[in-house]
Amino acid sequence: MDFSKSGDMLAVGGKDYNVKIYDDSTKSLATTLKAAGTINEGHSNRVFSVKFTEDPNVLLSGGWDNTIFIWDIRAKKPVGLIYGPHICGDSIDMKGDIVLTGSYSNKNVLQLWSLSKRELITNIPWNGHATETYEHGYLYAAMFEKQGNYIAAGGAGKNEVHFFKNGGKYDLLGKIMLDNTVTSIDFSQEKKMLALGCGNGFTYNFTFNA
Repeated sequence: MDFSKSGDMLAVGGKDYNVKIYDDSTKSLATTLKAAGTINEGHSNRVFSVKFTEDPNVLLSGGWDNTIFIWDIRAKKPVGLIYGPHICGDSIDMKGDIVLTGSYSNKNVLQLWSLSKRELITNIPWNGHATETYEHGYLYAAMFEKQGNYIAAGGAGKNEVHFFKNGGKYDLLGKIMLDNTVTSIDFSQEKKMLALGCGNGFTYNFTFNA
C-alpha cells in the first residue's frame, strides 16, 4: 500500500488483481482500478506493490504478471505500462522520473526505468559485476534513500541487503548478511537510519553511514 504525497488517498493492492483507492478523510473506498477486458488494461495476477507518483492522480502498481501499470485515477484505467519486473513485495519506488524495481528473479533483479519514456534506463548488477549470468537477489524489497543518493534492496536469495550508489556506475557499496528472508526496507526521513523487516518476525535497525 502507499499514501499519496498529500496523505489524503491510500492505494492498496492485493490478491484480487485490483488496486483500491481509499479516501483517508472518510475512511471509505473511493474507486477501484481493475482490468477492463484486455491484457493491457489491468493486472491479470496478484498485485504486490503500489506507488503514487508526484502527480496525485497517477500511480504505479506491479505484481506477478510481470507488468508495471501506470494508472490515471481520474480515468480509472492504465495510461501506460512497463513490462518485465516480476514484483513479489514492496519493491517499487520513485524519485522524480526514475522508477526503481526489484524482481523476484535470478537475473536483472534490480532495474531503473524512465517513467515518461516507459523504457529501461539500466540494470544494476546485484553483486557489482555486470558480466554475471545469474544473480541471487530474489528481491522482495527495494527503495531509494530519502534524498535519492543511495539504493537499498533485499530478498530471499542469500538473505542479504545490498547498498548501491545512485548514479554513475551504481557501485555496490556494501551488504548486510541476515539469517532470514528480507521482506521490507525503509530509510528514516533525515538521520541515516535503516529498518529491515524479516521473515522471522523481527525488525532490525541499523545506522547507515555511506
